[in-house]
Amino acid sequence: CPDASPILSKTDVKGLYFNCGWGTGGFKATPGSGHVFADLIANDRPNSIAAPYALDRFQTGLLIDEHGAAGVAH
Repeated sequence: CPDASPILSKTDVKGLYFNCGWGTGGFKATPGSGHVFADLIANDRPNSIAAPYALDRFQTGLLIDEHGAAGVAH
């Protein structure tokens, strides 16, 4: 991902959601992201934790500045 952060998002395709882009540190985030992802699917909208990780951030320019944190694992 351009901002080195994962994607937790619904898409324009009905029933298609993304939980990806975790990189090498993803195994540590699995329990938390699973809980947030289940909430996203159940409610069909992101909660306050998932909202910044939406797929449309690449269109809106609201990228997440996490390159330093993501680079530690590499």
